Amino acid sequence: MEKGKVKCVIFDFNGTLFFDYNENKDAWNIVALKHRGSEFGEEEYLSMMGKTDRRCAEYIKRDGTDQELDELSEEKEDIYLRLLVERNIRLEKDAVSFIEECKSRDVRVMIASSAPKMNMDWYIKNLNLGDYFNIDDIVAGRDDIPSKPAPDIYIYTQRLGGFEGEECIAFEDAPGGLKSALGAGFKRVYAIKSPGMNLEETGKLAPLVDWKWALENIDKVLA
Repeated sequence: MEKGKVKCVIFDFNGTLFFDYNENKDAWNIVALKHRGSEFGEEEYLSMMGKTDRRCAEYIKRDGTDQELDELSEEKEDIYLRLLVERNIRLEKDAVSFIEECKSRDVRVMIASSAPKMNMDWYIKNLNLGDYFNIDDIVAGRDDIPSKPAPDIYIYTQRLGGFEGEECIAFEDAPGGLKSALGAGFKRVYAIKSPGMNLEETGKLAPLVDWKWALENIDKVLA
């Protein structure tokens, strides 16, 4: 690979490769209505995007015990996974094509996600992620790594791959995730347009693109 070229692309997952905004929101609203008596407002929900389930559960049940918060998180994820099956949500086709093109150019592809382990295990099995990624290159469900917008998960992932930040680019969808990748010192960070995203706030942090654009401009993206 030429010197100065991108060597690794690190993706967020939910809302980036996998458009599940409505399923996540619907599941959290069911749980919030049950446990606090009200669903989330739009701005309130957007402020939680990119955060771990534990952080979201703490927001709903601020005085909950560890066991109660774990049970609330599991309840939400059970509902969410059921909705994915019912609605047959799949990986974005142009994103898959982008990943395959990266691999054909010997650019490593990795995932840095706030998704809980039970969800990522489900994605790996039901979305055949092993066809596109080395399973060891998928970082998710790590309660020992500070939640986005802290840069830790992106720093951890790029070091796991043996890369420096300036050798990597990232694709994200939420402000917290974008701040996380930017804080890791990546060469470039792109914001994927996805359902439910705050275009105004997100557009202030990174270029707003879609997967069709990324695929058609891959030479520029990987330069």
